Amino acid sequence: MPEKQEATPRRGSRKSTAFFLIATGILTLAALVVGVSDNPPGIALLYSAGLMSVLAIAHRWRQPRRFGILFLGAIVSFFIMAMLHNFAEVGADRISHLPGLAVVLSGISVIGFVAAVIVCPMAGAVGAVGMVATAGRQLRKGA
Repeated sequence: MPEKQEATPRRGSRKSTAFFLIATGILTLAALVVGVSDNPPGIALLYSAGLMSVLAIAHRWRQPRRFGILFLGAIVSFFIMAMLHNFAEVGADRISHLPGLAVVLSGISVIGFVAAVIVCPMAGAVGAVGMVATAGRQLRKGA
Protein backbone atom coordinates (compact mmCIF):
# COMPACT_ATOMS: atom_id res chain seq x y z
CA MET A 1 0.00 0.00 0.00
CA PRO A 2 1.56 3.32 -1.01
CA GLU A 3 2.21 5.82 1.71
CA LYS A 4 0.24 9.02 1.69
CA GLN A 5 2.45 11.89 0.61
CA GLU A 6 1.69 15.13 2.35
CA ALA A 7 2.93 18.53 1.37
CA THR A 8 5.60 19.25 3.94
CA PRO A 9 6.23 22.84 4.90
CA ARG A 10 9.79 23.76 3.95
CA ARG A 11 11.62 27.04 3.95
CA GLY A 12 11.88 26.97 0.14
CA SER A 13 8.16 26.36 -0.27
CA ARG A 14 7.36 29.43 1.84
CA LYS A 15 9.61 31.50 -0.36
CA SER A 16 7.91 30.06 -3.43
CA THR A 17 4.48 30.84 -2.02
CA ALA A 18 5.57 34.39 -1.23
CA PHE A 19 6.99 34.72 -4.76
CA PHE A 20 3.70 33.58 -6.32
CA LEU A 21 1.67 35.96 -4.14
CA ILE A 22 3.95 38.91 -4.90
CA ALA A 23 3.82 38.04 -8.61
CA THR A 24 0.00 37.97 -8.37
CA GLY A 25 -0.03 41.48 -6.93
CA ILE A 26 2.47 42.87 -9.42
CA LEU A 27 0.70 41.33 -12.42
CA THR A 28 -2.69 42.57 -11.19
CA LEU A 29 -1.35 46.11 -10.77
CA ALA A 30 0.31 45.95 -14.18
CA ALA A 31 -2.97 44.79 -15.74
CA LEU A 32 -4.81 47.69 -14.13
CA VAL A 33 -2.18 50.18 -15.32
CA VAL A 34 -2.20 48.82 -18.87
CA GLY A 35 -5.99 48.45 -18.86
CA VAL A 36 -8.07 45.35 -19.44
CA SER A 37 -10.97 46.74 -21.44
CA ASP A 38 -10.51 45.24 -24.94
CA ASN A 39 -6.74 45.27 -24.45
CA PRO A 40 -5.05 41.89 -25.08
CA PRO A 41 -1.83 42.68 -23.12
CA GLY A 42 -3.86 43.74 -20.09
CA ILE A 43 -6.07 40.67 -20.33
CA ALA A 44 -2.98 38.44 -20.62
CA LEU A 45 -1.51 40.08 -17.52
CA LEU A 46 -4.75 39.47 -15.62
CA TYR A 47 -4.83 35.80 -16.64
CA SER A 48 -1.18 35.50 -15.58
CA ALA A 49 -2.13 36.96 -12.19
CA GLY A 50 -4.91 34.38 -11.90
CA LEU A 51 -2.43 31.62 -12.72
CA MET A 52 0.02 32.87 -10.08
CA SER A 53 -2.73 32.98 -7.45
CA VAL A 54 -3.63 29.34 -8.12
CA LEU A 55 0.03 28.27 -8.18
CA ALA A 56 0.55 29.95 -4.80
CA ILE A 57 -1.74 27.29 -3.36
CA ALA A 58 -0.99 24.27 -5.53
CA HIS A 59 2.76 24.42 -6.16
CA ARG A 60 3.61 22.10 -3.23
CA TRP A 61 1.16 19.34 -4.11
CA ARG A 62 2.54 15.96 -5.18
CA GLN A 63 -0.67 13.89 -5.45
CA PRO A 64 -2.77 13.56 -8.60
CA ARG A 65 -5.89 13.32 -6.43
CA ARG A 66 -5.45 16.88 -5.13
CA PHE A 67 -5.09 18.22 -8.65
CA GLY A 68 -8.14 16.23 -9.72
CA ILE A 69 -10.17 17.80 -6.92
CA LEU A 70 -8.88 21.22 -8.00
CA PHE A 71 -9.92 20.52 -11.60
CA LEU A 72 -13.43 19.38 -10.68
CA GLY A 73 -13.78 22.20 -8.17
CA ALA A 74 -12.84 24.72 -10.84
CA ILE A 75 -15.55 23.41 -13.16
CA VAL A 76 -18.22 23.51 -10.45
CA SER A 77 -17.02 26.88 -9.16
CA PHE A 78 -17.23 28.39 -12.63
CA PHE A 79 -20.96 27.76 -12.79
CA ILE A 80 -21.54 28.88 -9.20
CA MET A 81 -19.57 32.11 -9.70
CA ALA A 82 -21.32 32.83 -13.01
CA MET A 83 -24.72 32.45 -11.34
CA LEU A 84 -23.59 34.60 -8.40
CA HIS A 85 -22.46 37.28 -10.83
CA ASN A 86 -25.76 37.22 -12.72
CA PHE A 87 -27.96 37.25 -9.61
CA ALA A 88 -25.96 40.03 -7.98
CA GLU A 89 -25.99 42.13 -11.15
CA VAL A 90 -29.75 41.78 -11.58
CA GLY A 91 -30.27 42.44 -7.87
CA ALA A 92 -28.17 45.61 -8.04
CA ASP A 93 -30.24 46.85 -10.99
CA ARG A 94 -33.53 46.06 -9.26
CA ILE A 95 -32.68 47.84 -6.03
CA SER A 96 -30.90 50.85 -7.47
CA HIS A 97 -33.09 53.03 -5.24
CA LEU A 98 -31.06 51.68 -2.25
CA PRO A 99 -27.57 52.86 -3.22
CA GLY A 100 -25.72 51.24 -0.30
CA LEU A 101 -27.06 47.78 -1.02
CA ALA A 102 -26.74 48.26 -4.77
CA VAL A 103 -23.03 49.04 -4.38
CA VAL A 104 -22.50 45.90 -2.27
CA LEU A 105 -24.30 43.75 -4.84
CA SER A 106 -22.30 45.36 -7.65
CA GLY A 107 -19.10 44.47 -5.81
CA ILE A 108 -20.27 40.87 -5.39
CA SER A 109 -21.09 40.82 -9.09
CA VAL A 110 -17.58 41.95 -10.02
CA ILE A 111 -15.96 39.39 -7.70
CA GLY A 112 -18.12 36.63 -9.15
CA PHE A 113 -17.26 37.70 -12.69
CA VAL A 114 -13.50 37.81 -12.06
CA ALA A 115 -13.60 34.45 -10.29
CA ALA A 116 -15.63 32.84 -13.09
CA VAL A 117 -13.66 34.29 -15.99
CA ILE A 118 -10.10 34.52 -14.63
CA VAL A 119 -9.53 32.28 -11.61
CA CYS A 120 -11.67 29.23 -12.46
CA PRO A 121 -10.13 28.62 -15.91
CA MET A 122 -6.63 28.97 -14.49
CA ALA A 123 -7.48 26.60 -11.62
CA GLY A 124 -8.85 24.12 -14.14
CA ALA A 125 -5.70 24.34 -16.24
CA VAL A 126 -3.42 23.90 -13.23
CA GLY A 127 -5.57 21.00 -12.02
CA ALA A 128 -5.50 19.21 -15.36
CA VAL A 129 -1.78 19.70 -16.02
CA GLY A 130 -0.86 18.91 -12.41
CA MET A 131 -2.97 15.76 -12.38
CA VAL A 132 -1.31 14.43 -15.55
CA ALA A 133 2.20 15.41 -14.44
CA THR A 134 1.97 13.95 -10.93
CA ALA A 135 0.28 10.77 -12.18
CA GLY A 136 3.05 10.35 -14.75
CA ARG A 137 5.69 10.89 -12.08
CA GLN A 138 4.05 8.27 -9.85
CA LEU A 139 3.88 5.81 -12.74
CA ARG A 140 7.58 6.28 -13.51
CA LYS A 141 8.49 5.76 -9.85
CA GLY A 142 6.32 2.65 -9.60
CA ALA A 143 7.59 1.08 -12.82
